[in-house]
Amino acid sequence: MYKLARLFFAAFVVIFCFYSSQVFAGEVDILVKKLVEKGILTNGEAQQILTETKEEVRKEIAKGTYSSLPSWLQNIKLKGDMRVRYQWEDKTSAEDQHRGRIRFRLGAEAKVNDKLKVFAGLATGGDDPRSTNQTLNNTFDTGDIRLDYAMGEWAAAPWATFRAGKLMGIKDQIMRPTDLLWDSDINPEGASILFNKQVWDNVGLFMNNGVWILDESSGEENDPYMVVVQPGFKVGLGDLGFIGSPTLKMATAWYAIANERGITLDWSARTNSLDANGDLLYNYDAVSPSLQLDIDNPLGAVVPYASISVEGIHNPDPNDDNNGWAAGIKFGDKKIADFGNWQLAYVYKRLERDAWLDTFPDSDAYSGGTNIKGHEAILSYGIGKNTSIDIDWYTMERIKGNGRRNVFQVDWNLKF
Repeated sequence: MYKLARLFFAAFVVIFCFYSSQVFAGEVDILVKKLVEKGILTNGEAQQILTETKEEVRKEIAKGTYSSLPSWLQNIKLKGDMRVRYQWEDKTSAEDQHRGRIRFRLGAEAKVNDKLKVFAGLATGGDDPRSTNQTLNNTFDTGDIRLDYAMGEWAAAPWATFRAGKLMGIKDQIMRPTDLLWDSDINPEGASILFNKQVWDNVGLFMNNGVWILDESSGEENDPYMVVVQPGFKVGLGDLGFIGSPTLKMATAWYAIANERGITLDWSARTNSLDANGDLLYNYDAVSPSLQLDIDNPLGAVVPYASISVEGIHNPDPNDDNNGWAAGIKFGDKKIADFGNWQLAYVYKRLERDAWLDTFPDSDAYSGGTNIKGHEAILSYGIGKNTSIDIDWYTMERIKGNGRRNVFQVDWNLKF
């Protein structure tokens, strides 16, 4: 905790130093005001000087050349978010559960040189890779702050990026149009190589590749790991009049998972098929096609944005219970960034028992297990700049066997 406290203190120093640039800007304001009062400058000339000065300071800070701040400090960017949640969960075989939860995340990006960057982040929660929530309980006890991600990034070429460490965000490593396979909180560990090349004005090719470590044991030679290769393309279809301006993105991921059969992975939901020892019965090498169609100004700009997403999964090892798919639609504003921005989304998903490892899917959908099907609906509304209210509803049930679970969440999100 002492080291984490030092990190937060360093973040405070960064914020304070940036604030000092605002103090400098205030001194310039006072000087220009005096020149206007003495008739040396007109109001119009004063306003132009202030605008140009602030813009120049902003550019110098962005380039790391602002003389009033150390260069290393100007190469660090901070971002973060805070979420307050009420959650109600209805289970068929247990009492309803009501919980208050919070999430706080703080991230930093540091530029090493023109080709190298370092990214690091802290988050609330325990060691569960699928959750950064801190439940409000135990008579006001203090929560945990943990390392969420820490990775180095090398821009090897304009079209090639290499990353290694505890990677930042599964959505930044592969195309993931739904949460059928991956919970959004998961940050893989290992290395990724991303290729992205614009071949024509409206056509781009990409290939996402990763070697991710699943576990390590000093007493075992064959530790489990995952290799993913995901080629794809993105094509802009232009302005189609009443239909809008669609952009189509398609990809197919091949997952090769080594040494998982015959063991139990940490954080398993225990819904995959198991052998007599309680270990995984099958291999989980799988193929996953995905599609996302984004449309700006659909139906003659009735709404600003719409998106259609489809994702599938097939595991060839078992003879049955080895497929999954999800389909969703989203419409409204593309981002919730200001007051009045809104968005509606709906997803239907079906994930059979052995289609995919039960350590990775969305933890809010029947506790992140497989052998589930059901619906998710989301309403988001901006109540101010960088703050929103989000309402999320899950209703899921077992594909085989009995069981149904409903989850209702109301979130207050704040970003900075």
